[in-house]
Amino acid sequence: MIRRRADLGIRVAAVALVPMLAWAVPQAALAQGQRISLPAMPLEDALAQIRQQTGATIDADPDAIRGLTAAPVREARDVLSVVRQATRGMRLAVTREASGHILVINDIVVVARRDEAETSVMVRSTTTSTRTGESLRDQPRNVQVLSAKLLAEQQAQSLPDALRNAGGVTVNAATVQGGVGYTVRGLSTGGAVNGLPTPSTSTFAAGSTQPIANVERLEVLKGPDAILLGGDSLGGTVNIVTKKPSADERLYVSSEIGSFGAVRGTVDANRSISADDSVTARIIATAATADRNFGGYRGNEDYLFAPSIRYKKNGTDIIASITVGNQIFGMVPYTLYDTTKKAPVPIADGVPLIGDRNQFSQTTSTIYDLQARQELGSWLTVVGHWQHQDATFFLSQYSPFVQLAPGLLLVDSSGVNQRSANNAVDGYVRVALKTGPVEHKLIMGGMSTNFDTTADGANDGTMQPYDYVTKQPPLPPLATNFSFSNKVVGKQTAYYAQYLAKYWKIALMASVRHTASDSTTTIRDYRTNRNRINRYTSNGATTPSFGAVVEVTDALSVYGSLAYGFIPSFQLDRALHLLPDTRTRNAETGIKLDLFDKRVLVNASWFRLSQSNYKVPDPTNRNYFINLPAQLAQGVDVSVQGEPLKGLTISGAFTRTDYSLLTQGNRNLGSTVVLQPRDQYSAYASYRHSIADDITAGLGAGVYGRSSAAIDMAGKYWIGPAVQTDLNGFLTIGKLDLNLGVRNLFDRSNYQPTIATTYVPLGEARTWRLTVGYRFR
Repeated sequence: MIRRRADLGIRVAAVALVPMLAWAVPQAALAQGQRISLPAMPLEDALAQIRQQTGATIDADPDAIRGLTAAPVREARDVLSVVRQATRGMRLAVTREASGHILVINDIVVVARRDEAETSVMVRSTTTSTRTGESLRDQPRNVQVLSAKLLAEQQAQSLPDALRNAGGVTVNAATVQGGVGYTVRGLSTGGAVNGLPTPSTSTFAAGSTQPIANVERLEVLKGPDAILLGGDSLGGTVNIVTKKPSADERLYVSSEIGSFGAVRGTVDANRSISADDSVTARIIATAATADRNFGGYRGNEDYLFAPSIRYKKNGTDIIASITVGNQIFGMVPYTLYDTTKKAPVPIADGVPLIGDRNQFSQTTSTIYDLQARQELGSWLTVVGHWQHQDATFFLSQYSPFVQLAPGLLLVDSSGVNQRSANNAVDGYVRVALKTGPVEHKLIMGGMSTNFDTTADGANDGTMQPYDYVTKQPPLPPLATNFSFSNKVVGKQTAYYAQYLAKYWKIALMASVRHTASDSTTTIRDYRTNRNRINRYTSNGATTPSFGAVVEVTDALSVYGSLAYGFIPSFQLDRALHLLPDTRTRNAETGIKLDLFDKRVLVNASWFRLSQSNYKVPDPTNRNYFINLPAQLAQGVDVSVQGEPLKGLTISGAFTRTDYSLLTQGNRNLGSTVVLQPRDQYSAYASYRHSIADDITAGLGAGVYGRSSAAIDMAGKYWIGPAVQTDLNGFLTIGKLDLNLGVRNLFDRSNYQPTIATTYVPLGEARTWRLTVGYRFR
């Protein structure tokens, strides 16, 4: 313990010494005779080169300079002259602040523009994945961004659909109790919407059921995110960033048809509603239905209405939005696992294994979101964010629990009815200063979250043996009457600080967050017909993180980080004892490489992620939990995105992870990590070519796959590898867009990872989709 504290103290001291050491190093001297000349290039790149060559601090509004090309610079003598030459002829104001910083803003008003994630496969700018304001290229972590542009090309419709592109992310479709969840580097997470978390007690991840129509980008953040999100983010998280209003007038209407009677319609309307373009509004609405799914169950339905309004002017940026969704999903098609043959049981196509087609889950959600940012000069930024989520989850299906004999199952008809509410408030102040040649950023803030999750159990649900071969005896009706079963109410309060120091080509960062929590768990004891109440208060945990980025060349940087994660425990065992908190430690080092004149970004890293303990539902009573041993994951993570040639876009990821359970001498449990494949990969490429005026055509193809995944901790039963190939054809004629796609082109029989031999989800069969869109404005 003493050694750990000493190590922590050395790291903090090293970061604190950087500003003092920097005074001893001479500052870059443009004034000592150096002159600068630059060719024409993207303005963003030109400003970056000016910063590098002069050491000056140049603050530029990304919306004001996006898409602009810098004018050539000839023999400029000082920093202000360099920037003014590069921006001549543009509607930009270039001024020197009292601090000496150069400020570049729109000369009239800085208006909101469409985010690059809606127009490009590769995304460089940051949104909510960091509070320091650094670009993704400059962060000491592995971040993979899935843009709206990429997801639209692939015709993705849901979060699990989109996450095929993400390395190290496993979607868990094998939860008998329903819900949508996923793991990052083998550890579960509740996710986040616009940078704010959801309660860990929900059976579904934040925003995971909403249609992709309202998603601007998915930020897949690797490693613990205790600094950003507090608990419930141990191996990483997926941050869903919703679309924002802009001053670009736009009305886009699309419709889609596909296999199994699938139909979808979407409207995206956006425009300025003030004379100076400072106030903008956007409305996104989508509705979809289908006759059935590929397993023969009822078809999916989803409905979304998402209005938002934005005010952006003179350093003020305020966004208010409401997202209302209602999704109904036919039961995930599944089969059983034959433990004798050690393979999934083959079943007839399009025929439910147990019961009829009308088995489903339904999720409704309403999210109120208010974000505000105020720049008080180039050195001070104040940010506030409030979010409220209401969600319901209802499950109506026959759930197989235990295989009693060959062909004989113990089936539950109870279902689930759950309601959840979550409030989150986050606020911080960011100060940017420069002392000599060293740039500093200091962030201080706090976050408070509270949640209330209530689950009702079925009064008329039963468990009975059922022969799925002979379909006997007749199944009872699915449950329709529910009453209180359990409830968890809790809150978390956190305070955090981050410090970033940049000198020359080196950036060092240190962060610390203290999180305290309390909760009250109420469980209905059906034997005594009374409620049992357990209260838990945590003094909290302090989670530090450290990171460094070194720019080796203009195209290559190396980074390293050490981050800790923490999640307070709200789970009880059958004796109503609170299980211990869970902690993680993630060490990572990697490179970020720009290729093809910064049109392609490669991110590669090695990581080692250890976990203190692992909690899973008690198999004898799923209202309670049991504690499993610590988990270890280590491996390599590589991703690539960009446009190497005009018209050609690429996106790919590969993750190899070696998992193990640290059994600490308990050989009966086994040491195999379930659900997690060692290898996961994706590769997508598309090419568009102009064939006439206002006519372009193209083709996109993707391959997505994984290696085998264990079902049991003893390592006796495995789900084999899976691979799927998709193909899309594009045609644009003026304002008309067409996209015809075929998923699982070779109609492979793929099975999804699972944690039980009685529930093996089936991968989708070959399907087709046709999307037709028209830009009215």
